Amino acid sequence: MAGWREVAAKALAAQAGEAYTDTTPAPVIDRYGLEADLYRNLSRLVSLPPPAKIEKAENWREVVQDAQRLARDGWAASALALGWTVGDLFGVGARDSWDFEGLAVWLAGRSVTLLDERVCVAGDGIRRDVFVRGGPQHGTLPSVVPVLLWDFGQ
Repeated sequence: MAGWREVAAKALAAQAGEAYTDTTPAPVIDRYGLEADLYRNLSRLVSLPPPAKIEKAENWREVVQDAQRLARDGWAASALALGWTVGDLFGVGARDSWDFEGLAVWLAGRSVTLLDERVCVAGDGIRRDVFVRGGPQHGTLPSVVPVLLWDFGQ
């Protein structure tokens, strides 16, 4: 479906008697239905060491595994199509989790069972928890700009 800008450009071209050509480059889609840059950054996570000041290195490994699983299982592509941002999925607030905690950090090994434009339900086989995009610990302070996982330590 065309966006309103594209429709306007086509209408202007038609009024001028010209053929409309869309010059906007289409994003390159790579594995798992993600744009190539996002896929490359997620792939790099596996080789990155834990951030120097992280409490436990195993926490980092779990976050990386959860980020990879979000991509591999198609949840990341689905979320992005529903309006989630890369920061919503793979970001962390600069100060602490009360500022911002993205879905990959929040999962803590749980598996996603449902996702829509605002909510993700995940469970560990015994209980289910709900991540509300923009809810508590997930970006309630509008001034918080999340740091993406692959930018840690740079």
